[in-house]
Amino acid sequence: MPDMQPLISDFVLKLKRRKVEGSHAVARQTAELLRSVVSQHRMGSTNQAAALADAIHAVGEHLIAANPIELAVGNTVRRVLHIIKEEDISFTAVGIEGLSVTAVSDDECDSGNDDRPTLSAAVLASHARNALRAPSLQTLLDDIPVSTALSHSSSSAGDSDGKTGDKSLKTRKLKHDVIAAIGDLIEEIDTCYDQISEQAVEHIHQNEVILTLGRSRTVKEFLYAAKEKKRSFRVFVAEGAPRYQGHALAKELVEKGIQTTVITDSAVFAMISRVNM
Repeated sequence: MPDMQPLISDFVLKLKRRKVEGSHAVARQTAELLRSVVSQHRMGSTNQAAALADAIHAVGEHLIAANPIELAVGNTVRRVLHIIKEEDISFTAVGIEGLSVTAVSDDECDSGNDDRPTLSAAVLASHARNALRAPSLQTLLDDIPVSTALSHSSSSAGDSDGKTGDKSLKTRKLKHDVIAAIGDLIEEIDTCYDQISEQAVEHIHQNEVILTLGRSRTVKEFLYAAKEKKRSFRVFVAEGAPRYQGHALAKELVEKGIQTTVITDSAVFAMISRVNM
């Protein structure tokens, strides 16, 4: 991907120099970069999903190495890898629906008269389970190489495509679906604060004592939402040395009328028995 190398190098440099800060900004820019990588990636004739996943995995390794403590980078890369796997499995499942399942006797196998494609019930059941399986932490963090996990499903779809002559259509559809899914991921990142804030009333009750550390927009919006719902509570903010971002959060909370007290990081142990969340 020679066309993408300058963009990748520029973002890696920004991560190393901490010019991109905050989980939201990092996750969004990472997703946008990976979407561009998918868009510029040249798809081969076989194992398109595996090759695409390998390209994302290679870029992701560079991004994670640039700032290992920023977990949003690795989480976004894993999410995109899961999207590729999910779209490939979905396409393979659709292709399997067109294949007939026949019960072949030993005599029929020996005669070789039946040229129709056959699949056992066990194989179909396995594909169905994979297609319907909900994503889990175990599957996202699996140590099995992505290319190995995807090569079987891609090759199966490739065999079917070879018979129908729709390889180019499958390639375009896979890339289009992955790009669209990453776009949905970016939209989800942009609206994550609203989705989290909607649950504030369920977790914050009257006269509760809340302890937080440093500055977080997610926490701030969460507390704002509880205040707007007329919840009465008090917040203790650990200052978060050495950057002391807790002072900035405390100032913002006070401006919203929330009872806020800044404490040193060493005082957290003394306060922990008094807090509710």
